[in-house]
Amino acid sequence: MTPNFTSDTARKLAAARDLLAVLAFCAAVFYGGRAFINSPWLQKERVTQREAAADIESFFRQLRETRPAPAPGETAPDLGDLKAEALAQADARLDEFRRVSVRDLAFILYRSAAAFGDSATRLTWQLPRKYKDPALKLPPFTAAYLDDRFILDRAADPALAGAELLEVNGVRLQEFLRPALERVSAETPRLRAWLFCRDQLFWWEFANLIAQDKPLEVKVRTEGGKVLRKKLAPVTAGEFRRLSARHTTLTKMIYAQSRLALLKVPDLAPSRSSRRAYDEFFLELKDKNVETLALDLREAASGDAAGADYLLGFFGGWLKGPMEKFSGKTFLLTGPGTGPAAAQFAARFRDLKAGEILGEETGGTPGYFGDPETFTLPASGLKYSVASRRYPHPAAIPGGVRPDIALAAASLRPFGDIKTLLLKLKAGPVK
Repeated sequence: MTPNFTSDTARKLAAARDLLAVLAFCAAVFYGGRAFINSPWLQKERVTQREAAADIESFFRQLRETRPAPAPGETAPDLGDLKAEALAQADARLDEFRRVSVRDLAFILYRSAAAFGDSATRLTWQLPRKYKDPALKLPPFTAAYLDDRFILDRAADPALAGAELLEVNGVRLQEFLRPALERVSAETPRLRAWLFCRDQLFWWEFANLIAQDKPLEVKVRTEGGKVLRKKLAPVTAGEFRRLSARHTTLTKMIYAQSRLALLKVPDLAPSRSSRRAYDEFFLELKDKNVETLALDLREAASGDAAGADYLLGFFGGWLKGPMEKFSGKTFLLTGPGTGPAAAQFAARFRDLKAGEILGEETGGTPGYFGDPETFTLPASGLKYSVASRRYPHPAAIPGGVRPDIALAAASLRPFGDIKTLLLKLKAGPVK
């Protein structure tokens, strides 16, 4: 039934509708225009020598003003030396018109930021992605960092899948990857290697690790222990994207009959949506009388203390609002992809005696620099972040958090295996 409005009410409703339409149009123009202007395709490609020097000066000035000083006994790179090196590298890359490409400037500053050894101080610039680019400059495989080794996760040649990558073009793998690894901002080499694999579509190309249109020779060790050498043809960005496409994994699972639950946390950012998801998940655990929980932080490379605090509340930390402590048994899964905020969570989880820690040592360290502030360089438009706060290690012990029960990453990858493991843990200690 159509409602009957007076002419005055209908006129007001029409005016409100028109006003909302105008506001929606203005919002679309503003946000769409800003996204278009800030898109990689409209960024400068080159800056002059003077502009590059000014950007480098601005970058190091913000570092000096924003990043806290290290604690007594800790070391930090010398800002003067790093700046002089960056300026020299920029001068070495000048073209005949005394200009340097923004990509080269980013390549230089990525390394300067990574020298501080914290995940929060880093560049956030990315290459414009052109999946129809016909250039052959990416490897015909993807790598995963498992059990302190680089494993061929997927490969165009199915016989190579699961093999350990040892060398590329006759160069030991760690040395071959060095131009990329030394530009990944992370607290430890293990987290750096894991982050490389997570973002490898960017790093293989950005660091120019593979010579375009030239075959590469790899040395691998198969799962059976056999060492092989193979020549492989590089692939295009589109082909590599299909290789690296990740299947969506479940972030939570509740096995009501076995009273087991799994929660995979990929990010400890304190967003409203994540807090709501935690609240709903733990309420469901209570409703279904779940007795055993696996909390998976093996891919929680990002996040901050506030996000860790909220999640810790369910295990005896600072309880907030209607939050209730989980009364069952908890196993915390960690690995090289467990970042600094998640590592501090793990350290505090252990102090609270909230459960056992399984897996590998965390890649992040519980003592870390965080709370990044974001800046933009004036000439090149490069964006970067700088840590603004130092979080001390809860136990004043260097390094990551070691597990109570060491388990190989390969045995914990699929959730089905974790379920089997939890059933064994529920029955008694794992030998």
